[in-house]
Amino acid sequence: MGVSLNAIAFERGRERAYLPMPELTFRKGAGENWDWGGRLTLLGLELGTRHRLLDTPSWTVSLAPSAGVWYVPVTNNYTEPVNLRLGGQALVDYRLGRAWTLTGGASLMGSVAGPLTMFQGRFAGTHLLASPGGSLGIAYRLSPSLEVRAEGGFELPFDLGGGRRQMAGHAGLTFRWRRADGGRARARVPRPAPARRAP
Repeated sequence: MGVSLNAIAFERGRERAYLPMPELTFRKGAGENWDWGGRLTLLGLELGTRHRLLDTPSWTVSLAPSAGVWYVPVTNNYTEPVNLRLGGQALVDYRLGRAWTLTGGASLMGSVAGPLTMFQGRFAGTHLLASPGGSLGIAYRLSPSLEVRAEGGFELPFDLGGGRRQMAGHAGLTFRWRRADGGRARARVPRPAPARRAP
């Protein structure tokens, strides 16, 4: 389990605006090399899995596919408050020592963004977006069961029918805890999201 205190940056009119975005994350081991979990914010829900491809005392390389639904009322330059997202991240953890871990990630998300009438079967004004992004974070283990992580990242959305849109970013702190007898932490690095970084 974890709690994140994040902020997202997004375009509002011709200026940049910032919005606090608290987040609850959870993960549960499902096998020797994979787990599942999700994150819940004030504006959406994402569920996904994490599959470890390489796991050594110093390095962990993982793939983390996910799917989610988000309500984005802050993107007033576009009439697309509903975002259905599908994609994934490639994550690399490097353990600097017994307490410190550095994590880098690269992501690619696909989105169907449109008005609320999508739920009525009317898709006028709907757009397809592709959003590559990246993140970088560092974590410090305060105790065997408690970790604090600082992380920042960005997304660069492209409208597949209309060109590039404004970049969105996120930054924040995450406090994550687990049972002390649960073995080495396997939880996914928390990211923007998309709720943290406006789609």
